[in-house]
Amino acid sequence: MKIKVADFMQQIDGQNYQNDVLPAVDAVEKITEQKLTEILQPLFEHFAKLIAAEKLGRIEQPVNFVGQVVTIALETGVINLPFANNNHVDNFFDSDTETEVLANLVVTSPKLNASGLRIDTLGEITQWTEQQQQQAVKMFAADLKQLVKNVAD
Repeated sequence: MKIKVADFMQQIDGQNYQNDVLPAVDAVEKITEQKLTEILQPLFEHFAKLIAAEKLGRIEQPVNFVGQVVTIALETGVINLPFANNNHVDNFFDSDTETEVLANLVVTSPKLNASGLRIDTLGEITQWTEQQQQQAVKMFAADLKQLVKNVAD
């Protein structure tokens, strides 16, 4: 799916996108990637439906972990910037440019890092497969390990 940068920015600024927050789930400190895959399955299913409908959106999954809420979200985008930083998208593109819509993994938690945010691009939404889901699980598992270390420090 392609979109003109100006259209993307206008839709995000106008909040003309799907924004779903799933019920919170619990994760233990030494959670396995297999268990993470299970608890994140609703997130992946909702995101797959969103992109099948060719919509822009953000699907959030709050995770209760080591005494705090960590948010893992999947967002559509044109660059690895969260919707909250939409006003910076035109720093990287001409607004008339048409580009592929990407799947971005956005993890937020105050103790994750200095900014409390990590964002990674998983690829184009037209290529969303189980491989991207497993990539998201591996990245989120690494983030949780970092969070455990940061909370201990």
